[in-house]
Amino acid sequence: CSLKIPQQICQSIASGIILKHQNNFFAQISKIFSLKSGPTVYAAMPMKKQPKEPDTQNVLVPPPPKTETVASPVPTETPPPTTNLSKYDAQNISLKNHTNKIFDVSELLQLPLTFQPSIDNYKVLIVHTHTTESYFPKDRSENSMENMIRVGEEFQKTLEENGIPTLHITTVHDVPYTTSYKKSLESVTKALQEYPSIEVVIDVHRDAIYGENGAKVRPITVIDGEETAQVMLVCGTDEGGLPHPDWKENLSFALKVQNELQQKYQNFARPLDLRKERFNTHTTKKSVIFEIGSHGNNIEEALRGAKLAAQSVATVLNNS
Repeated sequence: CSLKIPQQICQSIASGIILKHQNNFFAQISKIFSLKSGPTVYAAMPMKKQPKEPDTQNVLVPPPPKTETVASPVPTETPPPTTNLSKYDAQNISLKNHTNKIFDVSELLQLPLTFQPSIDNYKVLIVHTHTTESYFPKDRSENSMENMIRVGEEFQKTLEENGIPTLHITTVHDVPYTTSYKKSLESVTKALQEYPSIEVVIDVHRDAIYGENGAKVRPITVIDGEETAQVMLVCGTDEGGLPHPDWKENLSFALKVQNELQQKYQNFARPLDLRKERFNTHTTKKSVIFEIGSHGNNIEEALRGAKLAAQSVATVLNNS
């Protein structure tokens, strides 16, 4: 100490100063270590809410359509119809175009329809790609009095009553279901080779329509006081990748039948369905599919629908 203070007192003061600094130092160190060794806290991080898994056990999923390929509809607007048509009125036509094809309905209606009447040779062939399709309450039946064979018989009978000799193939093609179109094509090809006089091929089906709740839909109308299954014409094209050079001729024939149906029977014909798939409609220039009702209809309603549909086909052919 430079001050004149007794050494003992000076040492005590120095010791106190050092101790104070030491306490401050260790207090700081302790504070630091207490921060490091304190309890760890995990902050809640924001997380994306995961979507709830669907309850597949309680969701009613309707079966897929019965066509070869499920095609997404791509509506294409057709040009507006011309007016003052001499024989056909395009304004009567309702059509759903599920392809990218563009065409003039009026022009196709005006294309000449060639058909050579005959009383000795078959002119129309009726076939069933999905032979065992049946009606309410069943979906499938190998009983020919309940399935498409019975409906085809009614179609054949009506055509022949109108002077059109008709061959009806009753072979079961849809057992197994996956080879239906392959087998029916073989039957049609064989028949056309054996009877080259055939000009028209009609594949008679029934539709399968489901409501939003999965219930079967019953497409129905009342004609002459009787409940009758509605019908739908289906035409194929080459847009699915298979050759079909005559799809426009097929469509022209179908449009003429659609026109006849809609002029004669109100609310009987559903819109004509033009599809990307070929559906074996390439075998003649007048090949179409007829959907007679749906699995919500009963067989009696379907038979009335088949009779009226066949009558319209006969009228178009005989007036060509």
